[in-house]
Amino acid sequence: MENESAKSMHKVDEIEDKVSVFVTDNVFNTIIGLAVSEVNGVHSLADWSTQEALTKQSQRTFSRCMKLDFGEQEVDVSLCLNIAFGSNIPEVAANVQHKVDAVISDMIGYTVGQINITVADVVMA
Repeated sequence: MENESAKSMHKVDEIEDKVSVFVTDNVFNTIIGLAVSEVNGVHSLADWSTQEALTKQSQRTFSRCMKLDFGEQEVDVSLCLNIAFGSNIPEVAANVQHKVDAVISDMIGYTVGQINITVADVVMA
């Protein structure tokens, strides 16, 4: 039976058939969380279970605001966000999807399948 730490590691490369490169779920969470926080119109990430905004102090706990579903070299991402009041929600969602797709492919080399976005709240900026 596979142990828990092995389940949270994902092979991203093999160098000359001698060295394998793995990243953990935390790497995906951090990369996605930082990328999403750069998108205009995203006020904050929201805790998936409570849908409450994560403060700046707790945003390093990105795993609470996203769900990842891994395939062989593909990942589906579900995010929970708070959007800034006055922002066009479909446009912000599309920008988030584009940013997440780009950062995962560029930094990790995985293909992104679905990127699902739940808007938890609209917040005054």
